[in-house]
Amino acid sequence: MITTNKEERRLPETILNKAIRSGNEFGWRQTDFIETIEAARKLKMGIVGGQVQYVFPDGTCELYWLSYDPSERQVGEDWIKYCNRTSDETIKKFKDLITKTDFDKETFTFDFLRDKKLKGVSIEDNKVFIIYFNDTETDLWTGE
Repeated sequence: MITTNKEERRLPETILNKAIRSGNEFGWRQTDFIETIEAARKLKMGIVGGQVQYVFPDGTCELYWLSYDPSERQVGEDWIKYCNRTSDETIKKFKDLITKTDFDKETFTFDFLRDKKLKGVSIEDNKVFIIYFNDTETDLWTGE
C-alpha cells in the first residue's frame, strides 16, 4: 500500500493500491481513472484536476498541457455541489482528452520518450493520469 499524508489518504485501500507515485504526486492508469474519481466523490472530496505523465524509474515526462482541470469553486457553491461538479467536469474532460489526443504525437516532444520508444520500451505501460484532490471541507460537511 502507498502511504501518504495528503488528501489521497482518504481513498479506499483498493484505490490506493492501484496508485502510481510520481514524486509527491499520485496518479492512476487510464483504466482506473474514473473509478478513482468516483471514489473521491463518494468520500465528499473535490477534484482540482491533473495532467498526463509518463513515469519511469529513470525519469518522468509531464505533459502539463494535457490536463483535465475543472473550473474553480464558484462563489456560494456548497461543498457537495462543488465535489459533484468537479467530478463530473473532470470525467468529461478526461474522456475528451482520451478520444481527441494523439498521444504518440505528443510523446515525441520529449527526446527521453522518443528514445525509449526507439529502444522498444512500451511507454504506454508508463502513462499515468495524475489527480489532485481537495478535502478542505470534507470533514465539515454534516448534511447529505
